[in-house]
Amino acid sequence: MEPTSIPQFKDISWRWIAYAASAIVVVAIGFGFLHEVELKQDVQYEIVSASEVKVRGLSGLVTSVYVHPSERVAPGAPLFTLQRDLSLSSDGRQRNVFDSQMRDEQIRVADKQYTQRKAQLTAQRDASSLTGASRRAELSALDEQIAQNRQLADESQQKLVRLKSVSDYVTADRIEQASADEHQVKVSIAQGRARREQLRGEISTLSGTLIDLDAQLKENDARHEQSIQEIQMRFEQSRLDATISAPRAGVVTFSKLVPGHTLEASDVALVIATDEKGALRAALRIPSRRRGFVEKGQTVRLKFDAFPYAKFGSYEARIDAISDTTMQASAAPPGVPASLAAQGGGDGDYLAWATLRGKTFDYGKQHFDILPGMRATASIVVERRTIAEWVLAPLFRMIRG
Repeated sequence: MEPTSIPQFKDISWRWIAYAASAIVVVAIGFGFLHEVELKQDVQYEIVSASEVKVRGLSGLVTSVYVHPSERVAPGAPLFTLQRDLSLSSDGRQRNVFDSQMRDEQIRVADKQYTQRKAQLTAQRDASSLTGASRRAELSALDEQIAQNRQLADESQQKLVRLKSVSDYVTADRIEQASADEHQVKVSIAQGRARREQLRGEISTLSGTLIDLDAQLKENDARHEQSIQEIQMRFEQSRLDATISAPRAGVVTFSKLVPGHTLEASDVALVIATDEKGALRAALRIPSRRRGFVEKGQTVRLKFDAFPYAKFGSYEARIDAISDTTMQASAAPPGVPASLAAQGGGDGDYLAWATLRGKTFDYGKQHFDILPGMRATASIVVERRTIAEWVLAPLFRMIRG
């Protein structure tokens, strides 16, 4: 048997299909090792603005409205009044009227007690002042009397000395009388000195009493002020109607307030546009189970509900801040939308902030405004892998042990 030549590849018909398939495989392998795939985690977010203040989280019946859209308000200006309880007291009065009258009655009683105590202390102080003045006057008169008695004592002593020098010419009765007079004057001086010390002690005691009464008057004033403050504080804490004031200056851009209309805690009562300038920010709510791979500086792609993702795509931003603790749904931190906080789980979620580079969503030559309050889904890019790393991940894990 003579050997025949082995058929060569170029003799096979439709060999270009094999060439094309090989080229496609090589390109696919290269694409798999070079092209990166983004691994994302979707979270909810809402656009917020530092220049906009939303008055929300209040409930009750709107009884009075003091501002309207397009009006400028100053900080602390009254916006509207809410009444939270429409029930009547046991005597048929409205609850807010009953509470106001009770507060006024408590203040009246406190004022009456304060006035009585002040009058009592003032009377004691005046009596002590008069007694002190009387004692000082008596002390002054006593000092004069002691000085006169000393002068009489000197004269009596001189008289006794003269009588003793001429004792041979005078009777003994006169000498004894002079001696008795001298002794009587000395006794008067001693009694005057004792009374003077007693008066000084009384004056010192009265001075201490006056100081103590002055202190009691000041304490009475302080207690009265404290009592009034406590009454006012209890009234403010228990009052069922409230006047809401403007937190910052600005222009009212939206109002849902109608007298007689009931507000719910989830309603936005007013929106105030302030004069502050600042970029828009996206407040992202990150569940606890997804927090481990979210870091500051990661890319986030915002998908607006107002601009369908299938047509308009996403808006790219970066996370510039992230909380280290969870936010409870019952209490939203300042600047966090209440609607976003209310969506949190029972254990609370973490908050992240992404600053937008502009205030418009650009699609071709069209520019759409991004407004505060817009909500949608944010895709956080937590990792980038090539297709080969993604497909061969089980093999890599096995090699790494």
